[in-house]
Amino acid sequence: MPTRVDRAEVPVYPDDLLPQLQQTLATLANLQIRYEIERDYLEDWSGPAEVKDRLMAELEQCHRANRERLAPCLDDLRQGQGVEPAMPRRTSH
Repeated sequence: MPTRVDRAEVPVYPDDLLPQLQQTLATLANLQIRYEIERDYLEDWSGPAEVKDRLMAELEQCHRANRERLAPCLDDLRQGQGVEPAMPRRTSH
């Protein structure tokens, strides 16, 4: 006679969770690539050092702020809550 095995509850996520997670991760990847390209450009720039340092600091601050705006989206997705990812802000460097 078969016995009943109690199984731990497996969380069920909304059907749209995977696309939202992919979109958020893609946004983070694009943000990182754009940051690295702009940073490389500034590192190779032959302009005045004080201007270059200020632009590098602004670029770093914008990059950090954009990543921080996406962190809550990833946290919500990890917990199985569907959310729309925050879009990064455009920088003018």
